[in-house]
Amino acid sequence: MGVIKPWHLFVLTRRASVGLTLAGLLMASGCSQPADNVERKADGRSASPSPTMAMRLDKPEKFLSGWPESTSRTLREHAQQNMGGFKELLDGEPTSAVATAYTTADERYTALVSGVSGKVTDPKATLDRLFAALPRLSGVKPTRPGPMGGDARCGKGETQGVNVEVCAWADHHSVGMVTFLGLPSSGSADDMFVQARSQLEHPVT
Repeated sequence: MGVIKPWHLFVLTRRASVGLTLAGLLMASGCSQPADNVERKADGRSASPSPTMAMRLDKPEKFLSGWPESTSRTLREHAQQNMGGFKELLDGEPTSAVATAYTTADERYTALVSGVSGKVTDPKATLDRLFAALPRLSGVKPTRPGPMGGDARCGKGETQGVNVEVCAWADHHSVGMVTFLGLPSSGSADDMFVQARSQLEHPVT
């Protein structure tokens, strides 16, 4: 795998009751070394066996508990930029890809979704590289990967008073990330991530 190319994550902030502005939160460093802020101690929640069958990623019509796809072209473009970075983490060409954003009807919460399927030689090292490219995240630690297995981690950030939680996974057949924007600081991003991944990743039939 080559050196991961830089990509950006952006977070929405509210401006009065009309319109939205974008503010940069996390900038990739282009680094291929493991992130210093990743907790490496195994806790039984990660490094589950990866699926043995080929997987693919599909875009759900509704996300989580019925979130519609965002109409924001800017948000979708940022999700696509992240997806482009993930392609550099594969050993070969992607077999499927997903990149979009979802927002609750009241625009209170947003999720950026990006991922690719293909050959991932070392899922744990792949997540090391992914989070090394997001140096402004803090508290990165293992989380439950869900029934698909593999390795999964979540980290937190904040910009202009908006909470940001980033969860990513890698198994031998895919790598992806869900960025939650605006959740309460005591929210359940870990549980939401497991549900989100189950909507995105499916066995090839």
